[in-house]
Amino acid sequence: MYTYKRRARIDAGSIFFIVIFLIASTVIGYFALTDKGKFWDILPFICIPVIIISLILIIVNFARRVKAGTFFVLFFILSVVGLVMSNFFGPQALINNAENSFDNKNYEESIYYYRTVLDNYPGSRHVNTALKKIPSTYFYNKNYEEAISSYNEAIELEIINGNDLEIKKNLEECYIKSAERYYKNNKYSLSAENYFEAVMILEDIKNNFPDTNEAFIAEYKIPEYLFKSASGFNKVKNWDRAIECLEKIIREYNNSNYFSDACHLLLDTYFKKSRELILDNNYQKGIEEFLKFLDLDSADYVYNNISDYQKQIIFSNIPPDTLKKIANDNYNSGSYKKSLFLCEIIIEYNPEIEEDIFPLLVDSKLKLISSSDYKLLEQPAPLRRFWGSKKCILVIENNTEFDLAVYLKGPEYKLIKIEKNSSQEIETAPGTYKIAMDSNNTDILPYYGEITYEEGQKYLVEYSI
Repeated sequence: MYTYKRRARIDAGSIFFIVIFLIASTVIGYFALTDKGKFWDILPFICIPVIIISLILIIVNFARRVKAGTFFVLFFILSVVGLVMSNFFGPQALINNAENSFDNKNYEESIYYYRTVLDNYPGSRHVNTALKKIPSTYFYNKNYEEAISSYNEAIELEIINGNDLEIKKNLEECYIKSAERYYKNNKYSLSAENYFEAVMILEDIKNNFPDTNEAFIAEYKIPEYLFKSASGFNKVKNWDRAIECLEKIIREYNNSNYFSDACHLLLDTYFKKSRELILDNNYQKGIEEFLKFLDLDSADYVYNNISDYQKQIIFSNIPPDTLKKIANDNYNSGSYKKSLFLCEIIIEYNPEIEEDIFPLLVDSKLKLISSSDYKLLEQPAPLRRFWGSKKCILVIENNTEFDLAVYLKGPEYKLIKIEKNSSQEIETAPGTYKIAMDSNNTDILPYYGEITYEEGQKYLVEYSI
């Protein structure tokens, strides 16, 4: 029997695949040298089809006794090795190890694998997976500072959704834990910054998730963290940031348990900032800073807590002419409350110039009352006529449980103080007066009006609730 032993020639199809495989090998080699991340990414995607095609071509070529089958055996072996290696080495293997470690609560090891992906394979498609997973890994491992950095990086790259409620809750906790650690280590500025960042997140939760339990909790947490932030800024003499936090509590959270403490600390902060400026002989700026508390809705509360020590430190050594000029400037700009306060300070520390400053004090009080809510003081009928004097007589009765102050501006300037449940009779020049009557009870509206008193007449003016 005759046996045909001639080998078949390599066909065009085999040559085509050999060329394709060589090109693929070149591409893989290029990425292995230039970008290891992409090398490991594309390796399984090239190896799998090469394995399948090579296996088919091996069978075909060996059946036809074509030498090209040897090439495909080599490609097959190399591809299988590459595929196996991709499962044990490279970023995919690291991601698998990281997730297994995370599931086993071995967070340190999980962080190591994720960081290896980020550090050694920055071009890999698995970098996004690492960036997405590593923040929560840091969080559960209590590496709060690293968690904050990782969360913010992932949010900025839009790898995770920064508007997700769970992400916000984790970030808020990270900032709080970091703030507490910094405070314990006397790093007050960093502590304050982290408390403030937590406040920003909580306000975002409160505004964007209003119907959630987290929003309800945020309402209570915010003033606490604002106060702690202010305390930290205060310790490092960052007065402006401390004032920012405290004013926010007073304006927006005046029903919180921290309102009273915030008022006291705010006044102390204004005082310290003003003292620094005044020690540098910057009187104008120092006084302006101290008087900023009068711009707040809670000014009366803060005002009542100013100590004599604080007033003495700020005002006692400032020339009265300087104080008078600043008081006039405030009056002319419509800041009557500040002008009135400075007039009282000038008289307290410089009683010898009371007569000179008195008109400005009365004017400031009248302007302040007339520009706010008040009860109208009506023209009283005269009680009786008297002779022998070119004056008129006012009988002022205070029928309340509060001390009363009466301010008159007209032919004469007068300030009459009347104790509770008492009356006082005064003589004054006849004419038309602007009059304000105010008690030391801020819950009662003052009286204000324009009254004409005739010569030789006696008038009764009653003040009651």
